[in-house]
Amino acid sequence: MSWQQQLPMNLVFEANYSASAAHHLPIYNQDINRFNGDLIQNLGSFTRLNQNFGGINYATSNGNSIGNYFSGVLSRVMAHGLAMSGIYTVGKTLDELSTSASLDSGNITNGNQNGPIIYNDNLSFQRGRADFDIRQEFTATGTWMTPSHYQSALENNILGGWEFGGVWVIDTGLPGWETTNQSFSPVCSSGTTTGGKCPAGTTVIGNTGGNYNADGDSLGVPNTPSFGAHLSGLKKANFLAGVFNGGAAAFPAPSFAATGTEGTLPRNSYDNLGYNNLNFTFGKFFSVPWFFLEKLKFEAKGELYNAFNRSNLISLDTNMPDSNFGKATSQLPARRLQVQLRASF
Repeated sequence: MSWQQQLPMNLVFEANYSASAAHHLPIYNQDINRFNGDLIQNLGSFTRLNQNFGGINYATSNGNSIGNYFSGVLSRVMAHGLAMSGIYTVGKTLDELSTSASLDSGNITNGNQNGPIIYNDNLSFQRGRADFDIRQEFTATGTWMTPSHYQSALENNILGGWEFGGVWVIDTGLPGWETTNQSFSPVCSSGTTTGGKCPAGTTVIGNTGGNYNADGDSLGVPNTPSFGAHLSGLKKANFLAGVFNGGAAAFPAPSFAATGTEGTLPRNSYDNLGYNNLNFTFGKFFSVPWFFLEKLKFEAKGELYNAFNRSNLISLDTNMPDSNFGKATSQLPARRLQVQLRASF
């Protein structure tokens, strides 16, 4: 749905709403040959549903996704060599399983998907924000061509006809899901373990590791910490020092249950640091007299990436046992300039 209005000064405003829903999407389960409570019932031994097979990758078509987005666009049509456009978008996408690509790659997803599926029998448990869901984004583009109205041909050739352009993107960052890859570590009624397992005749009465639903897959979801499932007002310093007050200890393990159970932390509830990047280009063709009435043409072109030289931090460590948990571990490229000159005749 779209509404457009012509405004003075060659401006056009446009408001848009778009929604989409997709059903029967492919879901790739990293291992369907497992069940909740396996390690509890079998005293720490990974038995599986079918003991004649190991891990089994399994694909189904029971995924669902829905997205709703609003956008406002203000643009200036080309006049006097100048054209500009700005678009602000806000929205949300929900699904059970997805991937995301880097913010500067131009791709939404990276194309690789093999889980994680937390519960084999409860896909809705992990329904939440899509891995590529960016809640707010502003993009501005502009081009300007310098006029060629000089009386001198030399001035026109040097100063006129330059083309300048830029793309500025600001967004709120990609989400992440804080989990643990620690294995199940049983607490036995006898008080002792042998090789990480409980002796025969005892029972498992607790778990000091991860894999809270005890299905043999080394991924566990903690409970929501006391400060909630969303943080606001975070800055670069927080992502360098650690965004979670108390670190991994702030994320409590779920209460132990004989059937195995995961925690309450929603999928992708925390945002990575936002993205802010301006790329700028400039260029011009020059004509120079050459031999035998030919003309030599020079093309001068320059490209400036990340003009603000902003530290766009990425790769927030979401694995609780890691020493860098809650910290950004990488960043996108710093400012760089490339200039090229080409001659043709």
